[in-house]
Amino acid sequence: MEILIFLAAGVLAGIASGFFGIGGGIVVVPLCLAAGEGVKAAIALSTMQMTFSSIYGNFINARDRLFSPREYLPLGLGGLLGASCGAYLLHFISAHLAAILFLSVLLLTFAKSLFAKAEGESAPRRANFVVMFAIGLLTAAYAGLVGIGGGFIVVAFLNGFFGVGIKQAVSVSLFFVLFVGSSAFVTYWVLGYVDFVKGLPLAIGALLGVRFGITAARRVSAELHKRAILAVYVLMIALTIYKIASGEI
Repeated sequence: MEILIFLAAGVLAGIASGFFGIGGGIVVVPLCLAAGEGVKAAIALSTMQMTFSSIYGNFINARDRLFSPREYLPLGLGGLLGASCGAYLLHFISAHLAAILFLSVLLLTFAKSLFAKAEGESAPRRANFVVMFAIGLLTAAYAGLVGIGGGFIVVAFLNGFFGVGIKQAVSVSLFFVLFVGSSAFVTYWVLGYVDFVKGLPLAIGALLGVRFGITAARRVSAELHKRAILAVYVLMIALTIYKIASGEI
């Protein structure tokens, strides 16, 4: 039964990853907490499934050439370094503080997405290497600390500050998550937090779900896409607040 629960969680995370351009941690971490996992174990499991789902998701997006990977490579490189920093920080802080940080990032990204333009600007602004690298570094350090890929932050940032349309921003975000997820996963593995017995069903489920998520994202309007993102925010914020307030974490 436990394997089926983690498999189902992986499928949901994969769908979310493909549809929203996220790592799926925003889904996996609360669900793992609800299943009785500790915060650090839940975060480590999250990084494993996001690595698998982002590899497959980026294979699909690269085949369809939805954006130029070279243009956003600095973002990914910054994420690669930042994720390891966040993962090591988790090794030294309490589970309760990690949960509060996770809630704070949910609230921050919800507020940003609420006011972002779904269609983006007709001529999106471009950032130089240093700025894009810094965005990736800081986002990934924070995301790696709380067990998410940072995708929601990247989507909101690209859409809100650079005028990138929601569809392209989601594809770029999944590219970013590939760097963050793999870096954080290796770090948590080295630190001994990854449970492969539970992580494998999660990863398999994520592979099954990500294709469906990407297909669905391409078929809906940008405005509906944004509303779906906000709906997920509300659900995850409510669940995380409940877990903190009830003293379960």
